Parts: sequence; C-alpha cells; structure tokens
Amino acid sequence: MAAIAGAPNLHGQLALVIDPASGMRQAIGAGLNDCGVTQIDYVSRLPDAMARLGQTPFDIVLAEFDLGGGLDGVHLFEACQRHQLLKPSCVFMVVTGERRLSQVMSAAELAPDGYLLKPFSSADFVQRLQLALARKAMLRPIDEQTRAGDYMAAIEKCDAIQPMPDPLLRAKGRLLTLLGDHAGARDFYREVLAGREVAWAMMGLARSQFSLKQYDEARVLYERVKLEHELVMEAYDGLARTMQAQGDMAAAQAVLEEATRRSPLVALRQRALGRLALRNDVNNVAQAALEQAVELSRTAMNRDPAVYAELARAQIANSDVLGAQRTVERVKRDFRHEEMALVVADLIDSAAQTALGEKEKAMRAITVARERIDEMADPPAGVLLELAQACFAVRDVDAGEAYVKHALRVRNEDADIASTVEALYHGLGRPEVAAQLIQSANQDIIEVNNEAIRAANSGDYTGAAERFISALETLPGNLQVLLNASNALLVCVNKEGWDARYMELSQEYLARARKLDPANGKARQLLDVYRRTQRRYGVDVILQTEGGAAAAA
Repeated sequence: MAAIAGAPNLHGQLALVIDPASGMRQAIGAGLNDCGVTQIDYVSRLPDAMARLGQTPFDIVLAEFDLGGGLDGVHLFEACQRHQLLKPSCVFMVVTGERRLSQVMSAAELAPDGYLLKPFSSADFVQRLQLALARKAMLRPIDEQTRAGDYMAAIEKCDAIQPMPDPLLRAKGRLLTLLGDHAGARDFYREVLAGREVAWAMMGLARSQFSLKQYDEARVLYERVKLEHELVMEAYDGLARTMQAQGDMAAAQAVLEEATRRSPLVALRQRALGRLALRNDVNNVAQAALEQAVELSRTAMNRDPAVYAELARAQIANSDVLGAQRTVERVKRDFRHEEMALVVADLIDSAAQTALGEKEKAMRAITVARERIDEMADPPAGVLLELAQACFAVRDVDAGEAYVKHALRVRNEDADIASTVEALYHGLGRPEVAAQLIQSANQDIIEVNNEAIRAANSGDYTGAAERFISALETLPGNLQVLLNASNALLVCVNKEGWDARYMELSQEYLARARKLDPANGKARQLLDVYRRTQRRYGVDVILQTEGGAAAAA
C-alpha cells in the first residue's frame, strides 16, 4: 500500500490491529504509519484482542471480520460496547471483503464506525479513517471520565460545550441512562425533542419511559420510530418489550416476527421471539426462532447455555423428543467442561424423559442438576428458572417455587427475568402467584437497602457495611445488593479508616457483579472508587481486567 499525500497526522494515537493474516496486519500497519501512528499493537486472536482492549484506551481499532472459529469483528465490537471497553472517541472499523459486506452490516446493529473493503488502496484507507476520526473528535473531552466510570464528570464535560453538538447530546443521554437516572434522561430527551424531532432522541425517551414503567408513552414513541424509520431495528425490540409489559403478547410476537424477517442475524431477537411464541403456544415459530438463536449464539463471547434448554422445550412441545435429545449433545459439545452446561444438559434430559413417560429417569436427572447448581456460588437466574420449570414438570411444586424465588432474588430488577416468571406461572394457570413472588422479592431488597441507608445516615458506616455483608448470605448473587454492599464497604473505609478485610470483600463483590452484568455503569464507577481508595491509603494493587490479564491500578 503506497504512501499518499495529505494523510492526517495522527502522531501519538494508539492503535490496535486484529487480523489472523500476518500480511494484512502488516498492510494495515503500514497505512497507519503513513498517518503518523507509530504506537501499534498487533494481535491475531480474539481473546488476545479482548485482553489488550481491557488494558489500553486505544484511539483506533481495526478488526478483520473473519477471525476464525466462527468468531468475527462484529462480535468483538458488540462485546466491546457491552463491556464498555472503548472510550467514546475510539474509532472501530471492520475490515472485510465485498462479498461479506451485506452479512457484516446486517449483523452489526450497533454499527461500527466504518467498513474497510478489501482490496483497498492507501487513498481508501486514509479517507475512511479521516471520516471516522472527524465524527468522533467531539467526544474526546469525555474520554477519561467515561473510561473511569465517572459519568457525572463526563456529563459536566458535555455541558461545558455550548451549544452542544449532536455527538455530545447523544453521549449525554447515554450517560444519564448508564447512571440509572431515567427521570433525568426523560427530561433531557424531552428538551432535545422540543427543539427538533430526531429518531435517536425519540428512542432515548422511549427507553426512559419504559424504565419508568410509563408504557403507554413508550409504546407511542416506539411505534412512531418504527413507522417513520423502519430500519431502526431497536424500535421493534423496544416496542415488543413494551407490548409484553402491557400484556399484549400476540401483538408483541407479531412485531418480533416482522423484525426477524428484516434482520434475522441477531441472537437476542430470535431468542425473545422464541420465548414469546412458546408462551403463546405457537410452537413451530418458537422452535424455528430458538434454533436460530442457538446457532447465532454459538460464537458469541457471552454465551448462555439456558437458550439450549428453551430450544429443547420448544422441540418437546412440537413432539420432537429426539430433537431435544440431540440438543443435549449440542450443549455438551458447545460448552465443553463447563459445569453450567452440564446442569442444562441434565434439565433437557429430564424434560425428554418426562415426555417419554420415564418419570424415574426424569427425577434422577433433576436430582443431579439440583446437586450441581446448589454447589454454585452465583448461578445465573435464567438457569435457575429452567430448573424451576423442570421441577414443576415433575410436580415438585415446592422445589420449583424455591428456585423461582432464588432467581428473583438474584435479578429482581431484570425485566426479562420477571417476564419469564410471569410466563412460567401463566403456563401453570396461576398468574397471580408470579405477581406476588415478584413483589415479595423486590420488597426484600428494598428492606435490606433501607436498613443499611438508615444506619449510614445516622453515621454508623460499619453497621451499614455489616448489614449488607449479612444480606448477601440470604440474597446471594443479587446484583443490586452486591453493588450496594461494595459501595457501603468503600464508604466505610473512606470514613473510618483502612480495613483490609472490607477492601478485599469490596473487590470480591465488584468482581461478582461485573460477571453478572459486565456493562453495568455503577460497577464501573465503583471500580474507579476502589482504585482511588487504594491510592489514598498508598496501597498498590493489581486488578484483573475483563480479558483476564492483570493491570496495575
């Protein structure tokens, strides 16, 4: 790739090139050199890329689409967005051949900043890079604060630039949402829309209203975006969720079916359709959607074995018991040596044996699954609900309800979990029980939080911390309590003085919370508080990044 006059001077920028082919890595590196970029990291494997991204705030990331093993640059980009590994101004571009472009673009609903088509010239490379960098330049002032999770400081940086251009307006709305300030986000988006109507602000307002349980307004907004901007696929997903929250299950399924016809290569959408169709007893649609969800999620970085159990339920509902038994082998093959996958395999086997009338074999499979999951520290809520479903299938109502309660304690704020519980009891003909269990779980968390807050407000910071530590014995794995406990421990250390035990527990709770929800904004903020607390007391610490590599704080 020959040098070209007029290339931008990007001296001092940090770049990461991800490509299995050494020749292509060299070609991209030469193009970056022409633009003045000398600090370039090169990796050939996706796990190495994730580790580097967890350690370094890169300015430019160039990733090949085909990364081997069924993984690709789009999966990497979506994982970076979910884990918040990219600073706002980072340019992420996917490198691909023209024959792959339509597949790349249909899969990337969280669109990267651009695509570089092979073969490309130096002029092509520079032009694409210049355009992407120009679009992202306005976001540089908020990079440091966003990366550290200090979203309030990042919002202040946005507000300091007046009039605020679109990229910063969009960033501010996203930051308010990450903070969980849904009322603030609602007011912000309304202010934007008072001046002009833009789809991104309507979507932001719809999301805020949904989070505030203002479903009627959220539905109107989603429907309008869907009508006026039919390629904004997130509007279809949001509309379906809102309809489901309103109890309009048939309409929600119809919206998701339309969305999957337009954009079929999204695992989460296919899974949502499959779950909803299974609840609506449209078993052929459920099985087809969940087959797609399993296939698409096989190469995802955050895979959930519970989707295999959902597929098996659809197969059994369609009298395809043999298909369900094949799904047992698929989950074992796709999740080799993972204990959670063995639980799911046992649950599918139990459902198949129940369908075949082999009640003793079904009970043995459930017993093994229960023994496995009861030994786990923080079992996922989705698998707990699959275990509850299996217990109900063999008429062990008490055990089933115990696992439902456990799942709700783990993720009491998760709308998908609440919806699954509602669907489960709907199928049992006891919908009123679901509402009672959800309300009870929420009340338990509220009481724990209120007790600790009262202690903190009275100056008893140690008492607040100890209340949360005790709460995690009865509410293990609850994301909200893990985060609040970590916060209470850090507050106590900063108010009362250094406590090695509290700092160790705070780090443990944060690690567990980030495993449960890698993209959680409060967890990232607390991690920054943890690091600053260590520095305040002159303690050096080595923290684990998401990629598994150690990084000095």
